[in-house]
Amino acid sequence: MVSENIEEYLECIWELTQDNAPARTTDIAKHMNVAPASVTEMLQKLHASGFITYEKYKGALLTEDGMEIGAHIKRKHRLLERFLFDVLGLEKSKVHEEACRLEHMLSDESEKRISEMMNHPTHCPDGDPIPKMDELRGSDESTVLLSTLDEGTEAVITHLSCRDPQKIRRIIAMGFVPERRITVEERLPMNGPLLVQVGDCRVALAKEYADMVYVNPVHKIKRFM
Repeated sequence: MVSENIEEYLECIWELTQDNAPARTTDIAKHMNVAPASVTEMLQKLHASGFITYEKYKGALLTEDGMEIGAHIKRKHRLLERFLFDVLGLEKSKVHEEACRLEHMLSDESEKRISEMMNHPTHCPDGDPIPKMDELRGSDESTVLLSTLDEGTEAVITHLSCRDPQKIRRIIAMGFVPERRITVEERLPMNGPLLVQVGDCRVALAKEYADMVYVNPVHKIKRFM
């Protein structure tokens, strides 16, 4: 496990080398707001550790190991920016600094759940691409809209899909999050709401919200009259 400081450097170098040109010491120093001498010392350590290839006066390029760490931290950062902005409603001017504080503490499992919750976003609020570290959810014939389920069907939520942050926050607040098991208890006529059991709560979910929730049906409960 590498230190937060090393992760910061690898993340910075990853960002500065997206044009495949080496990251220069002066650019890294400016980007990280540290002295060039400190950058040179760290680059030598990263080179010795096998995370980068470094040549004096030319700059640094990531090795395969360094690329994996740098891209993963940048992915967590931009994914957190998306989550903080869309789900928590944090002001856009504040999400970068907050994501910087959280990116090193975010576990891979939490990263996966956040990505699933937001239907695998591809760009941060500033429009920068979110690196793809894992294979994204492929087409799954068993994944359907909650609004299509019959009464008595149990299902597990896979992801949410909506571009309206307020609606996303609202439906999450009602308990509709990935991996949660739910049961459709009743479908009201005339495109009325679905009565859904979510944990210990019974929620009347309007169709426009049911159309945001994707699920994998588990089985249909037999009803005895």
